Amino acid sequence: MQTEAQQENLTQTEAQQEDLIQTQAKKKENPFEPKGMAGTFYTVVHDAACILCAVTFLFIFFARIVGVFGSSMYPTLVGQDTATRSRGDYLILQSNVLCRGYQYGDVVVASIPTYEDGKPIVKRVIATPGQTVSFRADALDHVHVYVDDEPVPEEYINETMFPRGKGVDGTVLTVPEGCYFLMGDNRNNSLDSRFDEIGFVDERYIIGKAKLLLLPGQDAHRNGVVDWGRIGLIRHG
Repeated sequence: MQTEAQQENLTQTEAQQEDLIQTQAKKKENPFEPKGMAGTFYTVVHDAACILCAVTFLFIFFARIVGVFGSSMYPTLVGQDTATRSRGDYLILQSNVLCRGYQYGDVVVASIPTYEDGKPIVKRVIATPGQTVSFRADALDHVHVYVDDEPVPEEYINETMFPRGKGVDGTVLTVPEGCYFLMGDNRNNSLDSRFDEIGFVDERYIIGKAKLLLLPGQDAHRNGVVDWGRIGLIRHG
């Protein structure tokens, strides 16, 4: 049996709990918080700004979207064609913050300050720092690429390369430390490391590695056809 004192304490405890619940339910509102339509608008703008900041941080430091221009990487990638006004591929690029030390066959995006004011270009890594590059012609005068005196398998190129640029005279090119030798897959229509405008590309100028084809472009070589089946991981060597 409970004593009167115990019953009284129990009643007081229940009353205190009830007061606490009512106090929390009637919590004083923030006088600075907008209400009505203004409050809804404020909330939407605030949330959108936070999302935008998060996305911006993500694309600056980890990944970004890059468009492809020109035909230098055809058929691997479709570039924007100004003559036909066709849209080029859009790629998801893994930022160089996460990707260091590129290998043969990697498709990368570079921004060279001395070339078209740093306009991004997409090329393939052919040779890495310290390696040698040479070009040798066969009986049909078709040129083949050799890296460290070994022929390079190049199933991805558009067509056999003809003599163009540095090294076609038999000179062996040695890639300096901290630089890469880049070439386009469309060898006969690519301005790349074979030419003085590009040359050996300093690793600091490589923005990152192309990982995913996000949106396929209109293939000017196929009357503007968009091949949606190309969406996915980009083929590297």
